[in-house]
Amino acid sequence: MNNKAPLYILLGAIFFGIVAGIFVYVSIKPSKIESEQLLINSTIRAEVCKRIKSEVSRFKQSPDTFKRGTLQNIINEARESVKVDLPQLPLERSIQFKDNKNLIISECRDLARGWIKIPSNFPEFYDDEIKEVGLDTISNSSNPPKALNGNSSQTKVALVIGNSSYASKPLKNPINDADDVSELLKNAGFKVTKLKNADIFDLKASIKNFEENLTKSDIGLIFYSGHGIEFKGSNYLIPVDAQLRNEQDIPRQGYDISAFSAKISRSSNKTLILILDACRNNPVFSQYRSAKEGLNQMMAPSGTIIAFSAAPGQLASDGNGRNSPYTAALLSQAKLPNKKIEDVLKDTSKKVSDETGGRQIPWYNSSLVGDFYFYK
Repeated sequence: MNNKAPLYILLGAIFFGIVAGIFVYVSIKPSKIESEQLLINSTIRAEVCKRIKSEVSRFKQSPDTFKRGTLQNIINEARESVKVDLPQLPLERSIQFKDNKNLIISECRDLARGWIKIPSNFPEFYDDEIKEVGLDTISNSSNPPKALNGNSSQTKVALVIGNSSYASKPLKNPINDADDVSELLKNAGFKVTKLKNADIFDLKASIKNFEENLTKSDIGLIFYSGHGIEFKGSNYLIPVDAQLRNEQDIPRQGYDISAFSAKISRSSNKTLILILDACRNNPVFSQYRSAKEGLNQMMAPSGTIIAFSAAPGQLASDGNGRNSPYTAALLSQAKLPNKKIEDVLKDTSKKVSDETGGRQIPWYNSSLVGDFYFYK
């Protein structure tokens, strides 16, 4: 019996070793949620590096004109890609990068450090970005990105116009639209001028003043809610005092927003945003042979994005609520953080189309050279 004692001791040690090993394995084995998060982290990290590499390539092709977006924007886009790349994840699974030990660019740190030196349209995020790529202070970089037009931060001006009190076919919602859009823009950092029930003199003076303010700013935005009409290929905003007795009164008493857009593009390299909820139905317009209800398509010059509440030649609803269907949808989408304006307008279009059964489909035309967000 005593001769078997060493054998028993050995077998006991093996048994306890196996038990201990199983215990350790079970204790350190990641849970299902932890495993999913590891997969999410890895996929987002790879997608971020892929997008940074793509931007570096674009910069090399056009070093004089290319301006990169923000790292946060790249991360947001990568998170959206994960939803497609990892369809096996539960629908309710949160798609976030969560890794306290490793940087999100840890797989391409050197590349990201070079990318951070590419001039950006959003230098206000530079301090946060250099920390994200593993640098400590701006002084560690010899070439910090420049702001649009060379300013240290972007300034934003807006003109918001709501025309309701027409003698013929007054509108219910433009005043509310102007009030609510003004509040949105003020909260987004714009210096806002608001104009209600503008006559032709007010309309011309306010837009002239906007032009002057834009020369001292980086970003300009005009929002118009009211009647509008196409006449011989140009789009006219209709002031409340217009007396359109014949179609020749349209260019004399309306404001040619198409000509304004073209003039701004020739004289400025600013970012310009035009949002026109100006396709409301007016029976008076239907008598004019050369005029068309709805607005004509406008090509956006470089640095400009033009958004319309309805497709070319299509009419938009004034709505029965506080706001027009278009402005209500725009407000709901623009308030969401980290959405590029193109995504805001796409989702606005979808929302309006769904709510009107496809009778009204907003559209936009963009030639922006950088990314714009209402809220970050």
